[in-house]
Amino acid sequence: MKPKNETETYERQAIGDLLNRTRHDADFYALLIGSILLAAFAIFNDSIVTLIASMIVSPLATPVLTLGLGIAVGDWRLIMRAFGLLIIASLIAVLAAVGLSMVFDHNQVADHFISFTGSRADSFVVALVSGAIAAYGIMRPKVASAITGVAIAVSLLPPLVATGIGMAPGGFTADHAFTLFLLNVLGILIASAVVFAWLGARRNYNKQLDKK
Repeated sequence: MKPKNETETYERQAIGDLLNRTRHDADFYALLIGSILLAAFAIFNDSIVTLIASMIVSPLATPVLTLGLGIAVGDWRLIMRAFGLLIIASLIAVLAAVGLSMVFDHNQVADHFISFTGSRADSFVVALVSGAIAAYGIMRPKVASAITGVAIAVSLLPPLVATGIGMAPGGFTADHAFTLFLLNVLGILIASAVVFAWLGARRNYNKQLDKK
């Protein structure tokens, strides 16, 4: 059966692309390691520009959005696949940050620009809005470019790296940073699941599976 229109074709391709990016492959981990290094040295040197670069490069939002898709379509295998990738990537980020902090401790400076202790309610609202826009952007070609802005708006990798830095010997308290990470993941997850369900992702997800 042919797609009813171009939008449906795009949605199927977008879902397929999201699924392809949610894999334990060299591309994912290359982006992950690169973004961890950028985030760590951004925090060490209190460089907001470098921190933004790490947020753009980071692939960490991919498994969160796929997890939202899995919930929307009711596919437990996809949920476990995305959740597993998110957990492994998060552990790598924290452990790498601990190691980098121990090696480059002398490069840390006071956090004049970068802070992870802001309003938790505000952060959660930003994550909800960002997750909704990201899911909508995946499913709608006219607003696909908005995903880059979402990567900048919501902070996933930086607070995770800050958590690892805080866990290193002599580090600062990591509670605020890790709480921010959890709130951002939860906000993106809830909003993306709702938007994917609202846009009828289940239909095109099943058709995408039928092609394989």
